[in-house]
Amino acid sequence: MSHAVHAVADALDAAREAVIKVAAAETGLTEARLAGELDRTTGQLRLLADHAAAARATVRSPNAAADGADIVRIRVPIGPVAVFAASNFPLAFGVLGGDTAAALAAGCPVVVKAHPAQPETAGLLAGIAATVLAPDRFRLVHGGPDVSLALVRDPTVRAVAFTGSPSGGRALMDAAAARPDPVPVYAEMGSLNPVFVLPSALSDPSWPARLAASVTGSAGQLCTKPGLVVVPTDAFAADVAAAVAAEPPFSRMLSPAMAAAHTAWRAGAAVHGVVTATGSPRHAFAVTVDADALTGPLLEEHFGPAVVVCRCPVARYGELAARLHGSLTATVLGDPQDPQLPPLLAALVPTAGRVILNGVPTGVAVCEAMHHGGPWPATSNPLYTSVGTRSIERFLRPVALQGLPPELIDTLT
Repeated sequence: MSHAVHAVADALDAAREAVIKVAAAETGLTEARLAGELDRTTGQLRLLADHAAAARATVRSPNAAADGADIVRIRVPIGPVAVFAASNFPLAFGVLGGDTAAALAAGCPVVVKAHPAQPETAGLLAGIAATVLAPDRFRLVHGGPDVSLALVRDPTVRAVAFTGSPSGGRALMDAAAARPDPVPVYAEMGSLNPVFVLPSALSDPSWPARLAASVTGSAGQLCTKPGLVVVPTDAFAADVAAAVAAEPPFSRMLSPAMAAAHTAWRAGAAVHGVVTATGSPRHAFAVTVDADALTGPLLEEHFGPAVVVCRCPVARYGELAARLHGSLTATVLGDPQDPQLPPLLAALVPTAGRVILNGVPTGVAVCEAMHHGGPWPATSNPLYTSVGTRSIERFLRPVALQGLPPELIDTLT
């Protein structure tokens, strides 16, 4: 299967110009952004294929059984996987994105449900895959919620991979759990991605602009976008809010529904705190609040270029961190030698799948060490990642073989 996955990456490279053009027209994302995303897509296809081919080695425990037989553990493909393409990464998390790449590399057939906002991009990508993969290895389906539920309920499907909203993920999880034979749903859903600023970071004047760029990049439609920035002073809160509001307006969002939700959040945010905004609803904005007001919608993910800025005494950072829901990421800005850093990190590790010091959470490296997951509601299972080489583990099932001679084991691996 490794060769076939490499061939899919090669076919994508060959169709590069057409893929970027169609995706840009359908999503409103820039061609430069999509060019980088296509590189990531083909890169992770090749990386996962190579990793899967090298990771098929067995684990042997000689004479471990009660009768003295060897026990050998192998990993086998879990079976057909239903993948739900995401809208915000039409290539890297789309029809031929990371979930599909991981399942194919593991040796599993894949059925992909196209995102309804991007039917042309999905069709083009599926057509490219069809030049390499047989119909029994890869198929694309279109449709609404009824098709999604039918796919999860299909008795041949053995696992589900989803990136999207909490409501969508929960609906798929409920359907999978209600099957006569429940199957796992690996769902990435919503994430606040809090950023905590220590006083030792205030001397760096670049942070407000860097945070603003992370909040507003790709019109704020990234699962790792900072949705909450916790700061110790009124002045720094004002600087961050002003930097966010000063960002150029976005041309469009991925779908009319996402644009409407962003507009509605901007219109209603003033009841929660002080809104800093300029221009039309297509501009980014910030909502500034005190720590005691940080409840309800202020603790929820809001897709789009918006951020909540919370003024909070550093002494209460740990208390505030404990109130947060699970996230994909948590970030701290401050001097690595700051004595306030260790207890804050200790408070954040239980809430996040990736903890960052002096960086921004947007930009997820595809590598061996990456964990793109987190406690509920960030994902349905915090033990697994949807990015990096370990994403394959979702679709490989361990089997222990006891007493089998090597020639029989070889037929199963």
